[in-house]
Amino acid sequence: MAYKTEHITQQIRAAREARSMSQRELSARSGLTQSHISQIERGTMEPGLASLVDVARALDLEIVLAPKKLMPAMRNILDSASFTSDTLTSKQRNLVGRIDRWLAEERDRFAIASDADSLKDSLALLRHLPLAADELETLSDLAMKLQGWQSDPPPAKQVSEFARAVRAVRNAAVHRERDDAVPRSAYALDEEDDDA
Repeated sequence: MAYKTEHITQQIRAAREARSMSQRELSARSGLTQSHISQIERGTMEPGLASLVDVARALDLEIVLAPKKLMPAMRNILDSASFTSDTLTSKQRNLVGRIDRWLAEERDRFAIASDADSLKDSLALLRHLPLAADELETLSDLAMKLQGWQSDPPPAKQVSEFARAVRAVRNAAVHRERDDAVPRSAYALDEEDDDA
């Protein structure tokens, strides 16, 4: 199997099997022959772009071109989307919920509206992205600040710092290398030579 399409053909097969779809059904939906699909999945034939697009659409997938620089973050986000909500601990769900409720009640404490929007966006992703132990501990420490703020409201500067700290947890989780992630390609940005 050619290295450049091995991962793609594995994903096609996994997507087909996840939908309990036979190669024959995929053939009927994509317009390709069952033999062609079999050869693509086995790696005995390099699929052309048109064939990939037809198969992807039949599987309700999209083929997207993205900058190499963004691929580690995109892989982590896509990998996390395949997790079920059961992989999130109840502690994480509770912490995110607590911060979200606080934001709904105290949104006017933000001197800059974009900080509130950024916090809301961070929380939306943290609802679906499993955290490592250290990230969860940081989020817990941040949520503990909210208890003290109930009796003594913080100044706007502290609220903005809080939003940036939650965003940093989100960013750490998004950009974290995962053991089960797709192997990085030989042309990853951080391995490139600037002189090339």
